[in-house]
Amino acid sequence: MDIKSWLGIGSLLITLLGFAIFQGKLINRIDAIEAKKTIDIKPLETQIQINNAEIKVLQTQVQQLKTLNDNPLGR
Repeated sequence: MDIKSWLGIGSLLITLLGFAIFQGKLINRIDAIEAKKTIDIKPLETQIQINNAEIKVLQTQVQQLKTLNDNPLGR
C-alpha cells in the first residue's frame, strides 16, 4: 500500500471519530433538554374554566339588566 491509501484511511478514521464525538454531544444535549422539568398547567386550565364560567354569569346578569332598563313598564 502506498502513502495515499494510508492517508485516505487515516482521514476516513478521523472523519468517523469526529462524527462519533458530534453524536455524543448531540445525545448529551437531548438528555439535558429531556431532563428539564415541565410546568404543570393543570391549575391554570381549571382557573381559566372557572373564569369563563364567571364571565358567562356576568354576561347573563348584564343582559338581564339591559332587558329591565329597556322595558318602560319595568321601571
